[in-house]
Amino acid sequence: MVNRTNISRRKLLRGVGVTAALAALPVGTAVGQTAKSKYDDEDGNGIPDEGEVVTGTYKSVYAYDASGDWYWDLGDGRVQGTVGGVSELDQETLTVCDYKVQYRGTFENDPFLDSGWIRNNINCKGYDDNGNYNFLIVHKTDKRYTGNRPAVWGDWEYFVDVESKLGNKLVRPQNPPGQN
Repeated sequence: MVNRTNISRRKLLRGVGVTAALAALPVGTAVGQTAKSKYDDEDGNGIPDEGEVVTGTYKSVYAYDASGDWYWDLGDGRVQGTVGGVSELDQETLTVCDYKVQYRGTFENDPFLDSGWIRNNINCKGYDDNGNYNFLIVHKTDKRYTGNRPAVWGDWEYFVDVESKLGNKLVRPQNPPGQN
């Protein structure tokens, strides 16, 4: 079943999907395919128990055309978009973005990553985008969290925001090479 929610392309590319992959959520991020990770689930709800640190990875596909139609396979069985498949998009103006999402953190017995980090590696090819995007998003429990970088949601912020041909769009390294 296709969810016809209107999600902006930039929001998708900026990592809201991950995660997991990631639907736009107010707190944490729903992460797909957690069942492939080994974790304790004593209550049998399919979600890692409180305090369980989980490491995982999954793939997702987002595609769109110049007319505004789009398709997003979140990688965990959920599909969203204005069409039911990539083949239904205008092939002359098609752009396809392949996501590889990696994550590590705790779920606290809910379907959202509540701590840790999320890395999105996105490669787009097509009509209006042939770029690569790499994001590392960290939670306040991660030692890399600063509290003064662009927020993603809640206590999550971008630590790395790299776009092909532009480099890291966040602040440069805290200690440039050659300086202590």
